[in-house]
Amino acid sequence: MRESDDHCVAMSDVYTDTGEAMHEAGDLIQPKNTGAIGEDHVKATLSDLVTGRALGRESDASFTLFKAVGTALADLSAATLAYEAAKRI
Repeated sequence: MRESDDHCVAMSDVYTDTGEAMHEAGDLIQPKNTGAIGEDHVKATLSDLVTGRALGRESDASFTLFKAVGTALADLSAATLAYEAAKRI
């Protein structure tokens, strides 16, 4: 499954939530299979961005695409935030 076409992905600077996204996300697998993008098209992961190992958007003219495939850790973090917020009500 996918939400964006090959052209959109190819023209974008792509960032992902995990390194496995290139092998799990239809938005990346399908353009890779058609040759629209290469294996190295993903610029960085979210971890790389927040730790400073990679730079994010470098130009106002660039297009940025963030692809999240979801992880159990992300689900747990969201559930914890919701739980903590509900306790304060």
